[in-house]
Amino acid sequence: MDRRAFLRRAGGAVGSVGICGGLAGCADLVDGDGRRAVAERDPPDRPDELTAESVAEYVAAYEEVRAHNRQAAAGAVEVSIDAAATFDHASGDDHYATAQHAGSVYHETDDGDRSVGELYGDPVPYLVTPDRTLRLDVRRRTAETDRQGGEGDGSDGGASDGNDTASGDERVSPPLGVRLLNVTGEARELGLTVTRREVGDVETSETVADRGVAVGPETAVELRSIADARGGYRVTARMEDDGITGQGRIEVGLPSADRGPNVDVVVDGDGVSTWHLPSFEGV
Repeated sequence: MDRRAFLRRAGGAVGSVGICGGLAGCADLVDGDGRRAVAERDPPDRPDELTAESVAEYVAAYEEVRAHNRQAAAGAVEVSIDAAATFDHASGDDHYATAQHAGSVYHETDDGDRSVGELYGDPVPYLVTPDRTLRLDVRRRTAETDRQGGEGDGSDGGASDGNDTASGDERVSPPLGVRLLNVTGEARELGLTVTRREVGDVETSETVADRGVAVGPETAVELRSIADARGGYRVTARMEDDGITGQGRIEVGLPSADRGPNVDVVVDGDGVSTWHLPSFEGV
């Protein structure tokens, strides 16, 4: 999305048609504490039937309304929001998608002066079931940052990664990234190992990342830029719970999906599972 062009269009619309005229995401103004503000909107209804299409549409609408209501609660007099979502994967009744929002927000002083701010949210994962909608806050890290940081910042209790960086024609973009989702109500500690399995036609078993990652309840962690060398990799995630070890493993090749993380690791009540992620088209 061309965010500067978006703001120019939004500003032009305000000048020509007035408050909320022709702007997506606007709502009636309401009085609060003697000042006008945009009214909050009701969240969308969860689809009766959960499919890839209905979940993506629902999550995009949910993200748009959530972003709108946060600005309305802060006293905005005008909000213009666009949101997009991509369906990621499903297992049984559990459907996962990724959403992103962008737009502009207007505030007004007591003297009637207006200011405009830009809104741009990072992609965020959702879990949708027949009776639950969970938006997971994400903590993002890069293997390069961790490698430079020695023993890390202490938040994940893990060792640093030596990321697999290629040069010249062997470098691909985006690099390999892993997103770890914890949809349970308890903090989890996972062991994550990434092994390079193929270099051209040659098989190998080079470990490019081996670390522990702490994931809080109902949150996610993205570990990006693990490797950017063309070839095949194996991602293995392990977790111990009450003396029982659960493990998920998946093979992924680079180049892969056009997004920050290429692989999902999901921790739920059934243990650990791994998934390929599709390309993501945000706003």
